[in-house]
Amino acid sequence: MKASLIILGGATTAMAVTFQQVVMDAHNIARALHGSPALKWSASLASIAQDHTNSCEFKHKVEGTYGQNLGWVGWSGSAPDVVGQMGDMIGKSWYAGEIGSFKNEYGKATPNMANFGSFGHFTQVVWKGTTEVGCAYKTCDNGKAYFFECNYKAPGNYEGQFANNVPRPK
Repeated sequence: MKASLIILGGATTAMAVTFQQVVMDAHNIARALHGSPALKWSASLASIAQDHTNSCEFKHKVEGTYGQNLGWVGWSGSAPDVVGQMGDMIGKSWYAGEIGSFKNEYGKATPNMANFGSFGHFTQVVWKGTTEVGCAYKTCDNGKAYFFECNYKAPGNYEGQFANNVPRPK
């Protein structure tokens, strides 16, 4: 995967940030809020994600023992801008956009799974037993959208294990 860059700050304080760093920061900031340990980057999970996103086929495709979050952003911009979009996808959509749907489920071994579609990305992001992540993206729909994928090892979202793996925010 190419190392895309985004420039943050003004001309005198500009700092280049890689796609991998944005992904790691977005995940680990969210995880720290719940007392979950920081994730490590997995090149093999990122490679799997890149192979899948290259298809531009927006559906889950899990071949192995890992979890998966998908995102599709109908947006066009430069390649460096997509790095920021990935950070927003993790932080604003998967985490902040879904944490409220889980508020009455903390401490339950198996939450109300009828609502899983409204909190499943969030719980995978903060899942305490997950130790590695690898992500990728692809420009799709003739450059009008981005397909994002993050794969997680060990996978999360197992019924009976939520209470031990999705801690309340501190």
